[in-house]
Amino acid sequence: MSDQPARTSASVRLEELLALNDEIGALIRAGVPLDLGLRQYGMLNQPGIPGVYKEKNAVSAALGRLSSRLADRISAGDSLQAAIDHEGDHLPGIYRAVVEAGIRAGRLPEALEALSVVARVLLKLHRQVIAALIYPAIVVGLVWLMLIAFSGFMIPRFLHIWESLHLERGPAINIVAMIRETMPYWGIGTPVVAVVAFFWLRVSGNRNSESPAGRLVESRLHSFAWIPGVVRNYEYATFLKILALLVEHETPLHEALVLAGHSTGNRQIIIDSTKIAQRIQNGDSLQESLQPATRLPKFLRWMLRSGAENGKLNETLKLAADVYEKRASRHAELLRVVLPVVLTVFVAGGVTLLYGLVLFAPVSELYDRLGDPILR
Repeated sequence: MSDQPARTSASVRLEELLALNDEIGALIRAGVPLDLGLRQYGMLNQPGIPGVYKEKNAVSAALGRLSSRLADRISAGDSLQAAIDHEGDHLPGIYRAVVEAGIRAGRLPEALEALSVVARVLLKLHRQVIAALIYPAIVVGLVWLMLIAFSGFMIPRFLHIWESLHLERGPAINIVAMIRETMPYWGIGTPVVAVVAFFWLRVSGNRNSESPAGRLVESRLHSFAWIPGVVRNYEYATFLKILALLVEHETPLHEALVLAGHSTGNRQIIIDSTKIAQRIQNGDSLQESLQPATRLPKFLRWMLRSGAENGKLNETLKLAADVYEKRASRHAELLRVVLPVVLTVFVAGGVTLLYGLVLFAPVSELYDRLGDPILR
């Protein structure tokens, strides 16, 4: 059995983790021993094995090694939860929390499927937003290069013509002269600002992530455009789904709240769910415990309170989860349709218009000056 610490291994990407999710869920449903199925799965994805067919979209060797390690530990007598916990930071804490929640509820496949649905939607959204940004970014880059070339070759010629003809400078030629004089600043500053913005988005995208759990999708775009609303709604839906799963199988409510909170990877939800759990454990009712949980939305707290009062907490949690999931889906669809158009019109169109004005305004001003009767 491999005893190499998980942190020395390559990280498993989200797409690969979803593949492992599907594998574990299928094995449990089919009644196949986990150690046997995971070991076979790991062997099929190890590099350098002759005669093994690899599909074009096969998961990486990192996932194969992970499957083999899990199989070895399960064969040695560890539970699936213990084997996953041994991986430490190699797997996201949210994944470990959902596995624990599913095992406690006795419905691990359903818990893994709920996690996969949320993760796939967020991953798809992240890719679509990145794709929507590519075209405007290319246009901005090309315009920046053309402005550098224009400032280095064309503007000096315009200025030379003005000086040769002893023409009075107008607004347009003054602007292009300023562009030429400031070229060292904006020519170098533009890529520097782009790099700084990239790293700022990367850091700010994780600012609400709690390190023991981590977000399911560590996106650099959590704070960009309308994505925060989409992500938060899906996190609320995840919290409610996992909580409903645990409540349905009679997990103590205070434990269910902590596990469901960590399943989201959102620091604010984790803090409030932990506060509620502590107050319930101290003897307060759910209604009383919800009062200090101001980081959770009012609708979510109202649904929790109503479900507890009516004795139908599980059904109410499921209904609330559907509301947040549908809300996030509508926002995500709007984002997918509108964002490319907005970026193309305002970003790409704006910089192209700027370049056109810089190029043609001095020419137009030169023709006006040459047609001035004083020069005849």
